[in-house]
Amino acid sequence: MANPKIRKNMEKYISVKLQTRNNNPLSDAAMIERSWSLMNESMRAIDLQRRRLRSGEPEDPDFIFRWWVDLQFLIVALRRLRRSAELATRVSTAKSIISDAIEQFDRELPMLQKMRNVGEHIDDYAVDSEKRRHKDVERFSLQVGSFDGTTYEWLGARLNIDEAHLASTHLLGAVRSVVKNWPKNSEN
Repeated sequence: MANPKIRKNMEKYISVKLQTRNNNPLSDAAMIERSWSLMNESMRAIDLQRRRLRSGEPEDPDFIFRWWVDLQFLIVALRRLRRSAELATRVSTAKSIISDAIEQFDRELPMLQKMRNVGEHIDDYAVDSEKRRHKDVERFSLQVGSFDGTTYEWLGARLNIDEAHLASTHLLGAVRSVVKNWPKNSEN
């Protein structure tokens, strides 16, 4: 028989999965659980990208700009963590705590949204399209940046990967506190 704690976590996971297969709205408990699950996944991606940025990888001799790609993936993971936290704000009892934590995350990483927008809509920025949200970003600046092992400079902004990791840990901690204090008898 499986470890009781693992079994209980799997039962919660299965319960959340089952709720997504029907037309019933997610319960508050399921919404918090989904936010927590997606945030854990994103945090693992952030940890992975941070480790990769500090290590040598087998493809390095053939791909000298691997760091650039890893930084782009880090940006995506950071934004996904934030979006996953936003799910928890749909629960009225968690809204204030999580909203405050998201605001703090945004204050600590003000460049993140712009970096993500440009990276995600690279096709518009590559041709200086009128659809660009950030009109100050021109096609010539897309592949111009630097990384010193800690700080990524791109689009006139600086992203310190250690500060980003710390901000992510604090955001994850806010949702963790909601999960830990969630009533044990609540329904998923």
